[in-house]
Amino acid sequence: MSKIIISGFYDEVSGDLNTQIKLAKSLGRNYICPRTVNGKGIAEYTAEEFKEKILPILQKEDIHFSSLGSPIGKVGIDNEEGFKKQKQKLVELIKIAQMTDCHYIRMFSFFYGDKKPEECFDKVVSRIKELIEIVKGTGVKLLHENEKEIYGDVPERVLKLYQTINDPENFALCYDASNYIQCKVDPKAAFDMLKDYVVYYHIKDCSKYGVEVPVGLGEGNYSYILSELVKRGYEGFMTLEPHTFKYACFKAPVYFVPFAALMMRNYYKAFRLVDKKMGIGFFKTVTRKDVFVWQHDNLVKLLQEAGAEI
Repeated sequence: MSKIIISGFYDEVSGDLNTQIKLAKSLGRNYICPRTVNGKGIAEYTAEEFKEKILPILQKEDIHFSSLGSPIGKVGIDNEEGFKKQKQKLVELIKIAQMTDCHYIRMFSFFYGDKKPEECFDKVVSRIKELIEIVKGTGVKLLHENEKEIYGDVPERVLKLYQTINDPENFALCYDASNYIQCKVDPKAAFDMLKDYVVYYHIKDCSKYGVEVPVGLGEGNYSYILSELVKRGYEGFMTLEPHTFKYACFKAPVYFVPFAALMMRNYYKAFRLVDKKMGIGFFKTVTRKDVFVWQHDNLVKLLQEAGAEI
């Protein structure tokens, strides 16, 4: 049996920490992935400010961090000033991770902009190695997420990057099926290519229309992925990142504003898919909390069907 710990980007429901904690506890969870905390990005906190304003709440409520949802590496590859600022922020993030006994800081491999990705490879590697020098010896790993329009947005480049850096003690991989789908990549093929190196999973699904849907309703092939992970004895975090706040917030405008369904055809098709699969009437709206709970409950069901221990 594989022990899976469910975490989540609870800021998709609210930027208020107490609201995030209340929802996590209502679902029986005590891990969250901080991205926006009390209306402020986690990377915008200094360690001292975090220690004073946030840490006491976490300790009181017995809430832990699975990873820090930082934007490190989400900057143009040639943005020298931006990269300098990110290195300074990483120093503070490491201190926050250490005081919360969190072992991962999420990162990205830089936007390539108008360049071809391979033109940026050497510079991407060099910059990530600079970041690695900052985390070495701290007990914290950099956790690379595949994301659209960064160097590591498709599995072949993710693998090349991982094997070139070749530092599993300090640099690990996070897998996001939806992000691969949005890059026109088969998520099953990406999983099979990278499964030996991935240590952390973001749970996000995407329809064939390029719009996110609750896990299990899209093209993410999660039944296969979760079954394979159980067979492999995977033990680790799965962080809910539904991005389906779009359905909660945009359904009514897309359906009822004149011509919106034509101008946002893919949103309309994806939202109708969600309606049908979740048994939601055409005129019924739902909250961001409702959609997040769907994501949680769908994942639990899929994990149970795969035979995982959660």
